[in-house]
Amino acid sequence: MRNAVIARDPVAQAAAQALIAEQGTALDMAVAGMLAGAVRGTPAALLGSGAIVIGGPGVGLHFIDARARAPGLGTTRPRTGASPAESSTAAVPGLLEGVLAAHARFGSLPLSAIVRTALAAVRESDPDVGTRARMELLVQLHRVGFDALERVGVLRSILQAVGPIAAGSFSKEDLERHPAPVVSMIPCVADGHEVAVPPRYRKHPGVHAPPALPAVDVESLVAADMHGVIVACCWALPKAAVSLPELPALALPALLPAPVKGVPRWRPGTPLPTPLPLALCRAESRAWAGLGVSGSGNLVALRDRAVAARFALAGLPGLLVDDPSAWSSDAVAAWVVRDTSRAPLVTSIGAIGREDPR
Repeated sequence: MRNAVIARDPVAQAAAQALIAEQGTALDMAVAGMLAGAVRGTPAALLGSGAIVIGGPGVGLHFIDARARAPGLGTTRPRTGASPAESSTAAVPGLLEGVLAAHARFGSLPLSAIVRTALAAVRESDPDVGTRARMELLVQLHRVGFDALERVGVLRSILQAVGPIAAGSFSKEDLERHPAPVVSMIPCVADGHEVAVPPRYRKHPGVHAPPALPAVDVESLVAADMHGVIVACCWALPKAAVSLPELPALALPALLPAPVKGVPRWRPGTPLPTPLPLALCRAESRAWAGLGVSGSGNLVALRDRAVAARFALAGLPGLLVDDPSAWSSDAVAAWVVRDTSRAPLVTSIGAIGREDPR
């Protein structure tokens, strides 16, 4: 299957599909879908967390880390008081830096064309007042890049809301541009079957590990282009957020637990382990397939179950642990595979749910 896109968010899918006529690559489609989905998501989605995985002929396998980070670079974090301020739960944005890094490395169409397509799809969805205000940030993004955050007053507003004056941990160094890492992925290989997933944190990172992060919903999109390149991406939809003064349409994701005296905190600059339910798979050197899970619950475990189910459907042993407790009632998984001269691993674009594990 070539030149195909699937996502649970219809506006994100429409934005990505519109670039097929423009001969955009799978990465171009994914970026358009991510931006459209984040703009119309929660107020904290555009300044939130995400990830992109890309694989296929001529590009290799790569993970673009667009996760939000822990604040506090270059400064002393305030002591933990009896009643921690709301500002202490805010995370440093990562999604826009990830989008810009992915486009600079793998994009084909101009960023202006991608942003225009995303904005057009959002406009057709009858956006509310908050969504229209967030669209202005995208207008500036393709004009001046990351400096758009300064041009529309986002950086100043962030420091007012979560900087030292507001008893927060954010510093100017946190808000400087930090290009998102682009990491080559090494797939797990067994009997000729390959699965590549974003890097994971260790299950037990240590005795002095910070507390777990609050749950967050995720939307995902999978795109395939005419060259056989597959891109799977996801963006978080955090409901808990720290509002910004003078910019009510935007917020910072409240991904960090409130600090507690005597409990370790996340090290400044550390990418926060938000869900990354993405995978690229293939069997016996056939075409790569992309998986992106949307919904709530244990999405990473649901991804592993979906991978195992797809391999089982093809008569192949599953490589990842099958965890029946991972299912979420509103979760869907999208697959896209291009046709090949040999029998493809999967030939459909579809969804999985509780009733249909295939």
